[in-house]
Amino acid sequence: MSLTHLMTSDISASPPLLSLCIPTYNRCATLVPLVRRVLSMPGDEIQVVVLDNGSTDDTLARLAEIGDPRLIVRSNGVNRGVLFNVVNVLVQGTASYSILLLDKDSLDPALIPDFLEFLRHERPECGYSKYGLPVGTPPRSFPAGEAALRAVAYSCHHPTGYFFRTESLRRIEAAKRFTDFDFVGHFPFEFMQAELCLLGKGAIYQAPAFSPEVLQLSKSTKSHGTDASKEDAFFSPKGRLKTAVNFSKHIMTLPIPAALAKQLVLDRFAQGLRQSTLGYRYVLGNESICEHYHIEARTLGWLKMLRIAWWFFLQFSQQLIERDARRTKLSRAVLLADTFQRLQRAVARRLSRILA
Repeated sequence: MSLTHLMTSDISASPPLLSLCIPTYNRCATLVPLVRRVLSMPGDEIQVVVLDNGSTDDTLARLAEIGDPRLIVRSNGVNRGVLFNVVNVLVQGTASYSILLLDKDSLDPALIPDFLEFLRHERPECGYSKYGLPVGTPPRSFPAGEAALRAVAYSCHHPTGYFFRTESLRRIEAAKRFTDFDFVGHFPFEFMQAELCLLGKGAIYQAPAFSPEVLQLSKSTKSHGTDASKEDAFFSPKGRLKTAVNFSKHIMTLPIPAALAKQLVLDRFAQGLRQSTLGYRYVLGNESICEHYHIEARTLGWLKMLRIAWWFFLQFSQQLIERDARRTKLSRAVLLADTFQRLQRAVARRLSRILA
Protein backbone atom coordinates (compact mmCIF):
# COMPACT_ATOMS: atom_id res chain seq x y z
CA MET A 1 0.00 0.00 0.00
CA SER A 2 1.37 3.38 -1.00
CA LEU A 3 0.31 6.20 1.28
CA THR A 4 1.59 9.73 1.50
CA HIS A 5 1.97 10.74 5.12
CA LEU A 6 1.20 14.45 5.20
CA MET A 7 1.07 15.25 8.88
CA THR A 8 0.96 13.35 12.10
CA SER A 9 0.92 13.77 15.83
CA ASP A 10 3.94 12.75 17.85
CA ILE A 11 3.68 9.16 19.08
CA SER A 12 4.19 9.30 22.82
CA ALA A 13 4.71 6.57 25.40
CA SER A 14 0.99 6.72 26.13
CA PRO A 15 -0.98 6.32 22.88
CA PRO A 16 -4.51 7.74 22.53
CA LEU A 17 -7.48 5.59 23.41
CA LEU A 18 -9.52 6.30 20.27
CA SER A 19 -8.78 7.11 16.63
CA LEU A 20 -11.76 8.70 14.90
CA CYS A 21 -11.13 7.49 11.34
CA ILE A 22 -12.57 9.37 8.37
CA PRO A 23 -12.14 8.21 4.77
CA THR A 24 -12.79 11.06 2.34
CA TYR A 25 -13.08 12.02 -1.30
CA ASN A 26 -13.99 15.51 -2.57
CA ARG A 27 -16.11 16.47 0.42
CA CYS A 28 -14.08 19.15 2.17
CA ALA A 29 -17.24 21.23 2.76
CA THR A 30 -18.52 18.61 5.22
CA LEU A 31 -15.23 16.98 6.20
CA VAL A 32 -13.42 20.02 7.59
CA PRO A 33 -16.23 21.12 9.95
CA LEU A 34 -16.48 17.52 11.19
CA VAL A 35 -12.73 17.36 11.87
CA ARG A 36 -12.80 20.72 13.68
CA ARG A 37 -15.77 19.58 15.75
CA VAL A 38 -13.95 16.43 16.87
CA LEU A 39 -10.81 18.40 17.70
CA SER A 40 -12.83 20.86 19.76
CA MET A 41 -12.70 18.20 22.47
CA PRO A 42 -9.86 18.72 24.97
CA GLY A 43 -7.30 16.12 25.95
CA ASP A 44 -5.04 13.63 24.24
CA GLU A 45 -7.21 10.50 24.50
CA ILE A 46 -8.53 11.04 20.99
CA GLN A 47 -7.00 11.61 17.58
CA VAL A 48 -8.48 12.16 14.12
CA VAL A 49 -7.23 10.10 11.17
CA VAL A 50 -8.19 11.22 7.66
CA LEU A 51 -7.35 9.07 4.64
CA ASP A 52 -7.84 11.07 1.45
CA ASN A 53 -8.66 9.09 -1.69
CA GLY A 54 -7.11 11.36 -4.30
CA SER A 55 -9.45 14.32 -3.85
CA THR A 56 -9.39 16.95 -6.58
CA ASP A 57 -10.87 19.71 -4.41
CA ASP A 58 -8.94 21.60 -1.72
CA THR A 59 -9.37 18.94 0.97
CA LEU A 60 -5.67 18.58 1.78
CA ALA A 61 -5.02 22.33 1.80
CA ARG A 62 -7.95 22.95 4.12
CA LEU A 63 -6.83 20.21 6.51
CA ALA A 64 -3.28 21.60 6.53
CA GLU A 65 -4.67 24.84 7.97
CA ILE A 66 -5.93 23.14 11.12
CA GLY A 67 -2.55 22.62 12.78
CA ASP A 68 -3.67 20.35 15.63
CA PRO A 69 -1.08 17.69 16.61
CA ARG A 70 -3.93 15.21 17.19
CA LEU A 71 -4.73 15.22 13.47
CA ILE A 72 -3.21 12.60 11.16
CA VAL A 73 -3.75 13.13 7.44
CA ARG A 74 -2.72 10.57 4.87
CA SER A 75 -3.34 10.41 1.15
CA ASN A 76 -3.54 7.59 -1.37
CA GLY A 77 -2.40 10.02 -4.04
CA VAL A 78 -4.94 8.60 -6.48
CA ASN A 79 -8.46 7.29 -6.05
CA ARG A 80 -8.14 3.62 -5.06
CA GLY A 81 -11.84 3.02 -4.61
CA VAL A 82 -14.26 3.42 -1.73
CA LEU A 83 -13.70 -0.04 -0.25
CA PHE A 84 -9.92 0.36 -0.07
CA ASN A 85 -10.29 3.69 1.68
CA VAL A 86 -12.90 2.78 4.29
CA VAL A 87 -11.02 -0.37 5.34
CA ASN A 88 -7.48 1.01 5.33
CA VAL A 89 -8.30 4.15 7.28
CA LEU A 90 -9.03 1.98 10.32
CA VAL A 91 -5.41 0.84 10.70
CA GLN A 92 -3.70 4.20 10.09
CA GLY A 93 -3.96 5.55 13.63
CA THR A 94 -1.96 4.95 16.78
CA ALA A 95 -4.85 4.59 19.25
CA SER A 96 -6.02 1.45 21.00
CA TYR A 97 -9.42 1.64 19.29
CA SER A 98 -10.55 2.85 15.88
CA ILE A 99 -14.05 4.05 15.02
CA LEU A 100 -15.33 4.81 11.53
CA LEU A 101 -16.94 8.11 10.64
CA LEU A 102 -17.88 9.11 7.10
CA ASP A 103 -16.98 12.55 5.79
CA LYS A 104 -20.61 13.69 5.94
CA ASP A 105 -21.40 12.44 9.46
CA SER A 106 -21.88 14.27 12.73
CA LEU A 107 -21.07 13.65 16.36
CA ASP A 108 -21.81 15.18 19.74
CA PRO A 109 -18.53 16.07 21.53
CA ALA A 110 -20.36 16.18 24.87
CA LEU A 111 -21.13 12.46 24.59
CA ILE A 112 -17.65 11.27 23.58
CA PRO A 113 -16.25 11.08 27.17
CA ASP A 114 -18.92 8.50 28.01
CA PHE A 115 -17.96 6.47 24.96
CA LEU A 116 -14.29 6.59 26.01
CA GLU A 117 -15.25 5.41 29.49
CA PHE A 118 -17.25 2.58 27.93
CA LEU A 119 -14.17 1.45 25.97
CA ARG A 120 -11.97 1.60 29.08
CA HIS A 121 -14.44 -0.30 31.22
CA GLU A 122 -15.83 -2.92 28.82
CA ARG A 123 -12.75 -3.42 26.60
CA PRO A 124 -14.72 -4.88 23.66
CA GLU A 125 -13.05 -6.33 20.61
CA CYS A 126 -15.57 -4.68 18.31
CA GLY A 127 -19.05 -3.29 18.04
CA TYR A 128 -21.29 -0.78 16.35
CA SER A 129 -23.30 2.30 17.27
CA LYS A 130 -27.07 2.61 17.10
CA TYR A 131 -28.75 5.89 16.24
CA GLY A 132 -31.86 7.67 17.41
CA LEU A 133 -31.95 6.38 20.98
CA PRO A 134 -32.08 8.87 23.86
CA VAL A 135 -29.02 10.04 25.75
CA GLY A 136 -28.26 7.71 28.62
CA THR A 137 -29.40 4.52 26.89
CA PRO A 138 -26.94 1.93 28.26
CA PRO A 139 -24.63 -0.03 25.97
CA ARG A 140 -24.99 -3.78 25.55
CA SER A 141 -22.06 -6.20 25.72
CA PHE A 142 -21.95 -9.85 24.69
CA PRO A 143 -19.33 -12.44 25.66
CA ALA A 144 -16.98 -13.79 23.02
CA GLY A 145 -18.27 -16.64 20.89
CA GLU A 146 -21.88 -17.48 20.13
CA ALA A 147 -23.48 -14.59 22.02
CA ALA A 148 -21.33 -11.96 20.31
CA LEU A 149 -21.68 -13.61 16.90
CA ARG A 150 -25.48 -13.75 17.11
CA ALA A 151 -25.88 -10.20 18.41
CA VAL A 152 -23.17 -8.21 16.62
CA ALA A 153 -21.71 -9.94 13.56
CA TYR A 154 -23.20 -9.73 10.05
CA SER A 155 -25.64 -7.04 11.19
CA CYS A 156 -25.50 -4.88 8.00
CA HIS A 157 -25.93 -1.59 9.84
CA HIS A 158 -24.92 1.76 8.40
CA PRO A 159 -21.10 1.89 8.73
CA THR A 160 -21.00 5.08 10.80
CA GLY A 161 -19.87 4.23 14.33
CA TYR A 162 -18.42 0.76 13.76
CA PHE A 163 -15.54 0.39 16.23
CA PHE A 164 -12.69 -2.08 16.60
CA ARG A 165 -9.66 -2.81 18.70
CA THR A 166 -6.98 -1.56 16.31
CA GLU A 167 -4.37 -4.18 17.07
CA SER A 168 -6.94 -6.92 16.50
CA LEU A 169 -7.65 -5.55 13.02
CA ARG A 170 -3.95 -5.81 12.27
CA ARG A 171 -3.84 -9.29 13.79
CA ILE A 172 -6.49 -10.62 11.38
CA GLU A 173 -4.91 -8.65 8.49
CA ALA A 174 -8.19 -6.84 7.86
CA ALA A 175 -6.76 -4.33 5.39
CA LYS A 176 -5.33 -7.14 3.28
CA ARG A 177 -8.14 -9.70 3.48
CA PHE A 178 -11.31 -7.61 3.32
CA THR A 179 -10.81 -5.30 0.35
CA ASP A 180 -11.99 -7.77 -2.30
CA PHE A 181 -15.22 -6.10 -3.44
CA ASP A 182 -16.45 -9.21 -5.24
CA PHE A 183 -16.58 -10.99 -1.89
CA VAL A 184 -17.24 -8.39 0.84
CA GLY A 185 -19.17 -5.88 -1.26
CA HIS A 186 -20.32 -2.94 0.84
CA PHE A 187 -20.08 -4.88 4.11
CA PRO A 188 -16.40 -5.52 4.91
CA PHE A 189 -16.88 -4.69 8.59
CA GLU A 190 -19.34 -7.55 9.09
CA PHE A 191 -16.64 -10.09 8.19
CA MET A 192 -14.13 -8.38 10.50
CA GLN A 193 -16.58 -8.27 13.38
CA ALA A 194 -17.44 -11.95 13.01
CA GLU A 195 -13.79 -12.91 13.45
CA LEU A 196 -13.20 -10.46 16.28
CA CYS A 197 -16.30 -11.71 18.12
CA LEU A 198 -14.42 -14.97 18.56
CA LEU A 199 -11.50 -13.14 20.20
CA GLY A 200 -13.40 -11.04 22.72
CA LYS A 201 -16.59 -9.23 23.61
CA GLY A 202 -18.87 -7.69 21.03
CA ALA A 203 -20.85 -4.58 21.88
CA ILE A 204 -23.67 -2.31 20.74
CA TYR A 205 -23.25 1.31 21.84
CA GLN A 206 -26.69 2.86 22.11
CA ALA A 207 -26.16 6.50 23.10
CA PRO A 208 -26.35 8.98 20.16
CA ALA A 209 -22.70 10.04 20.18
CA PHE A 210 -22.25 9.39 16.44
CA SER A 211 -24.80 9.72 13.65
CA PRO A 212 -24.91 9.57 9.84
CA GLU A 213 -26.32 12.36 7.72
CA VAL A 214 -30.05 12.84 8.08
CA LEU A 215 -32.14 11.26 5.36
CA GLN A 216 -33.25 14.55 3.78
CA LEU A 217 -29.65 15.75 3.38
CA SER A 218 -28.73 12.54 1.57
CA LYS A 219 -30.76 13.82 -1.40
CA SER A 220 -28.11 16.47 -2.09
CA THR A 221 -25.12 14.34 -1.05
CA LYS A 222 -24.85 11.73 -3.77
CA SER A 223 -23.30 8.33 -3.14
CA HIS A 224 -19.69 7.83 -4.33
CA GLY A 225 -19.70 4.09 -3.71
CA THR A 226 -22.91 2.61 -5.13
CA ASP A 227 -23.90 2.31 -8.78
CA ALA A 228 -27.62 1.74 -8.32
CA SER A 229 -28.11 1.29 -12.06
CA LYS A 230 -26.56 -2.15 -11.73
CA GLU A 231 -28.99 -4.98 -11.01
CA ASP A 232 -26.70 -6.28 -8.27
CA ALA A 233 -26.50 -3.00 -6.30
CA PHE A 234 -26.12 -3.94 -2.64
CA PHE A 235 -29.77 -3.16 -1.74
CA SER A 236 -31.22 -5.05 -4.73
CA PRO A 237 -32.41 -8.68 -4.46
CA LYS A 238 -29.34 -9.88 -6.38
CA GLY A 239 -27.07 -7.81 -4.15
CA ARG A 240 -28.73 -9.11 -1.00
CA LEU A 241 -28.47 -12.68 -2.26
CA LYS A 242 -24.77 -12.29 -2.95
CA THR A 243 -24.23 -10.82 0.52
CA ALA A 244 -26.17 -13.61 2.26
CA VAL A 245 -24.28 -16.31 0.35
CA ASN A 246 -20.87 -14.75 1.00
CA PHE A 247 -21.66 -14.22 4.68
CA SER A 248 -22.59 -17.90 4.86
CA LYS A 249 -19.43 -18.99 3.07
CA HIS A 250 -17.43 -16.96 5.59
CA ILE A 251 -19.30 -18.62 8.45
CA MET A 252 -18.09 -21.98 7.12
CA THR A 253 -14.50 -20.87 7.65
CA LEU A 254 -14.95 -19.91 11.30
CA PRO A 255 -13.67 -22.30 14.00
CA ILE A 256 -17.11 -22.84 15.54
CA PRO A 257 -19.32 -25.91 16.15
CA ALA A 258 -21.35 -27.15 13.19
CA ALA A 259 -24.64 -26.54 15.00
CA LEU A 260 -23.78 -22.89 15.52
CA ALA A 261 -22.65 -22.56 11.91
CA LYS A 262 -26.00 -24.00 10.79
CA GLN A 263 -27.96 -21.52 12.90
CA LEU A 264 -25.89 -18.58 11.69
CA VAL A 265 -26.48 -19.60 8.06
CA LEU A 266 -30.23 -19.84 8.71
CA ASP A 267 -30.07 -16.36 10.23
CA ARG A 268 -28.29 -15.03 7.14
CA PHE A 269 -30.94 -16.59 4.90
CA ALA A 270 -33.76 -14.99 6.88
CA GLN A 271 -31.93 -11.66 6.98
CA GLY A 272 -31.32 -11.68 3.22
CA LEU A 273 -34.90 -12.73 2.46
CA ARG A 274 -36.26 -9.86 4.54
CA GLN A 275 -33.85 -7.30 3.06
CA SER A 276 -34.50 -8.38 -0.54
CA THR A 277 -38.27 -8.00 -0.16
CA LEU A 278 -39.45 -5.63 2.57
CA GLY A 279 -36.13 -3.81 2.66
CA TYR A 280 -36.03 -3.42 -1.11
CA ARG A 281 -39.62 -2.15 -1.10
CA TYR A 282 -38.69 0.47 1.50
CA VAL A 283 -35.65 1.69 -0.49
CA LEU A 284 -37.56 2.00 -3.76
CA GLY A 285 -40.39 3.83 -2.08
CA ASN A 286 -38.18 6.42 -0.35
CA GLU A 287 -37.51 9.44 -2.54
CA SER A 288 -34.53 10.69 -0.50
CA ILE A 289 -32.76 7.35 -0.62
CA CYS A 290 -33.43 6.95 -4.34
CA GLU A 291 -32.05 10.42 -5.11
CA HIS A 292 -28.96 9.62 -3.03
CA TYR A 293 -28.38 6.55 -5.20
CA HIS A 294 -29.29 8.28 -8.51
CA ILE A 295 -32.44 6.23 -9.22
CA GLU A 296 -36.16 6.91 -9.61
CA ALA A 297 -38.48 6.06 -6.73
CA ARG A 298 -41.23 3.57 -7.45
CA THR A 299 -43.65 1.21 -5.74
CA LEU A 300 -42.81 -2.47 -5.38
CA GLY A 301 -46.01 -4.52 -5.27
CA TRP A 302 -46.67 -7.49 -3.01
CA LEU A 303 -46.89 -9.96 -5.89
CA LYS A 304 -43.46 -8.87 -7.07
CA MET A 305 -42.12 -9.34 -3.54
CA LEU A 306 -43.51 -12.87 -3.39
CA ARG A 307 -41.76 -13.68 -6.65
CA ILE A 308 -38.52 -12.23 -5.29
CA ALA A 309 -38.89 -14.30 -2.10
CA TRP A 310 -39.31 -17.55 -4.05
CA TRP A 311 -36.41 -16.67 -6.36
CA PHE A 312 -34.24 -15.85 -3.32
CA PHE A 313 -35.05 -19.19 -1.70
CA LEU A 314 -34.19 -21.17 -4.84
CA GLN A 315 -30.97 -19.28 -5.55
CA PHE A 316 -29.70 -19.38 -1.96
CA SER A 317 -30.25 -23.12 -1.73
CA GLN A 318 -28.62 -23.73 -5.08
CA GLN A 319 -25.57 -21.53 -4.48
CA LEU A 320 -24.89 -22.50 -0.88
CA ILE A 321 -26.71 -25.50 0.52
CA GLU A 322 -25.87 -27.98 -2.23
CA ARG A 323 -22.26 -26.91 -1.99
CA ASP A 324 -21.91 -26.99 1.79
CA ALA A 325 -24.59 -29.43 2.93
CA ARG A 326 -22.06 -31.66 4.67
CA ARG A 327 -20.87 -28.81 6.89
CA THR A 328 -24.27 -27.38 7.85
CA LYS A 329 -26.58 -30.38 7.31
CA LEU A 330 -28.99 -27.94 5.69
CA SER A 331 -31.51 -28.71 2.96
CA ARG A 332 -34.29 -26.88 1.18
CA ALA A 333 -36.74 -28.55 3.54
CA VAL A 334 -34.87 -27.17 6.53
CA LEU A 335 -34.86 -23.71 4.98
CA LEU A 336 -38.60 -23.82 4.35
CA ALA A 337 -39.34 -25.11 7.85
CA ASP A 338 -37.20 -22.41 9.41
CA THR A 339 -38.87 -19.73 7.28
CA PHE A 340 -42.38 -20.84 8.29
CA GLN A 341 -41.40 -20.95 11.95
CA ARG A 342 -40.08 -17.39 11.78
CA LEU A 343 -43.27 -16.24 10.02
CA GLN A 344 -45.40 -17.89 12.69
CA ARG A 345 -43.44 -16.15 15.44
CA ALA A 346 -43.71 -12.80 13.64
CA VAL A 347 -47.49 -13.20 13.22
CA ALA A 348 -47.87 -14.21 16.88
CA ARG A 349 -45.94 -11.12 18.01
CA ARG A 350 -48.07 -8.89 15.76
CA LEU A 351 -51.31 -10.37 17.08
CA SER A 352 -50.19 -10.02 20.70
CA ARG A 353 -49.51 -6.33 20.13
CA ILE A 354 -52.89 -5.83 18.46
CA LEU A 355 -54.77 -7.64 21.23
CA ALA A 356 -52.83 -6.04 24.09
